Amino acid sequence: MKSIFTLTTLLLTTASALPFSVSPSHRGPRALATRSNCTAHAVSADAEPDTGGAGLNITNADNQTRSYFVYENGCDTVPAKYLSVDAGATKFLPLPAGFQGRVVRGTTDVNLDGSAHTLGTWVEIGLDASGTGWADVSLIRGMDGAVTIASADGSGAKTGFSENSVLDDATESILEAKPSGAMAIKATEDWQAALLSNVVSYLAGKLGYAVAYIDDYHGNPVISSSNSRFAVTFYEGRP
Repeated sequence: MKSIFTLTTLLLTTASALPFSVSPSHRGPRALATRSNCTAHAVSADAEPDTGGAGLNITNADNQTRSYFVYENGCDTVPAKYLSVDAGATKFLPLPAGFQGRVVRGTTDVNLDGSAHTLGTWVEIGLDASGTGWADVSLIRGMDGAVTIASADGSGAKTGFSENSVLDDATESILEAKPSGAMAIKATEDWQAALLSNVVSYLAGKLGYAVAYIDDYHGNPVISSSNSRFAVTFYEGRP
């Protein structure tokens, strides 16, 4: 997979190499070494305080309360934690040292049912041993709405996109139903199917390759934060 996490040689050439290994059981982009024991039960993070450590300030820029789910790589059936954020509000989501995984939109009815649900926009986060955090937006597993990520270390680094038209303008031929019934843009992970359905060309035409991973073969839209803290904004989407 083409990314900072799966192409170690690319990182070495940019002096930003991370000592992560690719898991053969998880084909998602930025796949890191998986945990041997996944979380048995998802934990609500609604009341977790910000103690100054690693984590995400998640802003819900949608027009109603939304829930967001944290998955560690290799643990697709049970999220590690989740939280709900009112429309227009921001909540802090602490992350443990060495976290490697994603944050996605969802609903408690679907994401807590014990099954894997991967279709949608992924906010991918990796924390290394030096205290540096790495982040990107990936559409390789689908797209259910816009997301932006900004480093909270004062560097000004940011990535992602806020254009709702990317999803709203998509034709039926490149859409797929999520378990909730909401329609999302199809995954591009299967590149042959993606080419046949014009998903990659549609996303590339809308976004280019600089703000999100839209397939495994173009771009490297990754940012870092020296304090492992990021500001994440989820725009109107389809959980």
